[in-house]
Order: sequence, then C-alpha cells, then structure tokens
Amino acid sequence: MTTFNIATTIPAGKIHKRQTGLWGQVRASAEIEAKLAKVEPLYKELHGRSLNRTAFFSMCRDLAREGKADVGGYLQYMVQDMAGIILREWHTQIGKEVRRNRKLKNADKRAEGVVIEIGTFNIQSADYAKKATGRSGFFVEGSKSHKLYTALASRKYPVTKATLMKEADMTTSAHFYTTVLDLRSRGYNIETLGHNQKGVSMVAVAPKYQLVG
Repeated sequence: MTTFNIATTIPAGKIHKRQTGLWGQVRASAEIEAKLAKVEPLYKELHGRSLNRTAFFSMCRDLAREGKADVGGYLQYMVQDMAGIILREWHTQIGKEVRRNRKLKNADKRAEGVVIEIGTFNIQSADYAKKATGRSGFFVEGSKSHKLYTALASRKYPVTKATLMKEADMTTSAHFYTTVLDLRSRGYNIETLGHNQKGVSMVAVAPKYQLVG
C-alpha cells in the first residue's frame, strides 16, 4: 500500500478582511492599510488633529470618478490606486515637514500642512483633518463635485440639470445623479423641484435643483 504525506505549502500569515461600501473601495488591500498606518501618526503630528478617513476616502472616490468619466475603467480599482498615490505623496511630504518642525524652536515657523498636485488638482492636507462639527467630506478644488456644489451654492433659485452639468463639466446624466446623491449623503439639502405652486406635477417641464440651507 502506498502512503502519501501531505503537507501544506501555504505560508502562515494574516488574511486581509475587506469591508464593503466606500471604506471597502479604498481599504482594498493590506498595502493600503499599511500605508495608512504610517501616514496617520505623521498627519496628526503635523496638523494637531487626526485624519478624517471618511473625508479622505470620499476625496479619493471623487478623483477616481473624474478619471473614470474621462477614460473609463473600474471605479473600485481606480479608487484604490488614487488612495495609494496620495498616501505615498503624503508619507513623503508630511514626513519631511514633521522632521523639519521637530528641529524648529520657533513654533510660528512650523508648517501646518502640505499641498500636493495630482494631475490638475491641488490637494491641501489640512482640509482632511477631523473637525468637531460640520458636514463630513470635502471637495478637491477644481473637481466636478466641487464645480457642481459651487454651481448650486452660487444661486438662490432652482437650476436645470443641463445648466448644472455644463458648469460642472459633466458629460453623462449618470455622473450628475451620482454626484447629487453623494452631496446629499454628506449632509447637503438639494431639493428636486418639478411641481408648480399648486403641487401639480409639471411633467413637460424639466426638473430643477436647488441647494437649500
């Protein structure tokens, strides 16, 4: 009779447990987790406050959507790639400023944040620190989410989807609706107006959108 000795060849180690939703899109690998573990202590030392993970993850998703709208691809992978790029730059730049601050005796000369460039966008690290109050999530200046918010906030009257899409440089209705839902999830009250003063539905009239409050 033949005897077989079977031994496992799988190395011992930890299994990365991935979450769902926004956090799962960003924290999709052990590498991202490891980079966050390196960046967050440096971030807190430089800014005096912890990194707002939700705001950071939302920013990564916004930038990934920008890229997806331009060149296509899978949002899940693009979000993770964007997070990796930003964390790599923050690890380098924030670490540099932290080491510099430690050597300075004059507190007035110490840096309080860094600005990095990702394509055409300037990302200010201080915008993603935790705050005691306020809406969760921030916008990268120049992004389509920021442009749509600006187009709504600059008006005190309802605006059509076509006008908002033009000012936000959006080319698809799906991108527009997704961004509106994202703004609402962050606490912004965006009303969809498609009825007249008597409450009768105005089917023939394109609905308009207004930021309230």
